[in-house]
Amino acid sequence: MQMIEKIFESLEKFLDKFFGKQIEFLDNLLIKSFKYRYEEPTSGIVAIFSSPERILLAAKKAKEKGYTGFDCFTPFPIHGLEHAMGLERSRLPYLTFYAGLLGLLTAIFLQYNAHENLIPYTITHLIDAYPNLNSYPLNYGGKPTFSWPAMIPICFELTVLFGALGTVAGLFLFLLSRMPKTSRVPVHEAITDDKFAIWIPASSNNYNAEEIKTLFQELGAEEIKVVG
Repeated sequence: MQMIEKIFESLEKFLDKFFGKQIEFLDNLLIKSFKYRYEEPTSGIVAIFSSPERILLAAKKAKEKGYTGFDCFTPFPIHGLEHAMGLERSRLPYLTFYAGLLGLLTAIFLQYNAHENLIPYTITHLIDAYPNLNSYPLNYGGKPTFSWPAMIPICFELTVLFGALGTVAGLFLFLLSRMPKTSRVPVHEAITDDKFAIWIPASSNNYNAEEIKTLFQELGAEEIKVVG
């Protein structure tokens, strides 16, 4: 396992170095398009709580104090936590919509081309799969070669396929959740078991270490530690 983690770390460093400008451009695009912001817990304050009720209250108080960029880590989903944190509605449906729209247009284009020979033979004769790109029109009972009602099932299927794959790729692979990331260090060893943590980054608005520690102590934090 350690060997695999080292391989992933080396690969990640190489990709970050090789695609540095592209990643920076993508980050800026994400911030503007999805209002996405995530900071690794490397500098700030972490408070550990023992119950969902306490982490909900801590998130609500952090929002009231005007702290920004903070995050909560819990072993299971907590209903209402996103509202207590002041998070806006996810922009992921927009990504799904545009991916599905691309699938719909792809289906229409492929079927229209198959019936009407949209792509000229001078281009497609170089492709081995030319017969699959351009069929020959068949006239049955005077019906038009391009009959859109027959295209609906394929349009539906490709819309769903592109939408699903676009959502998975955008969320898990490279856009929103930044997975996989094997080098990520958890803020506390028990947050995947029975503890609940809130993280206030040092870059947050109104950041004051002593005030934050006092606030979390009043809210009943079991442990408070300054990172970085």
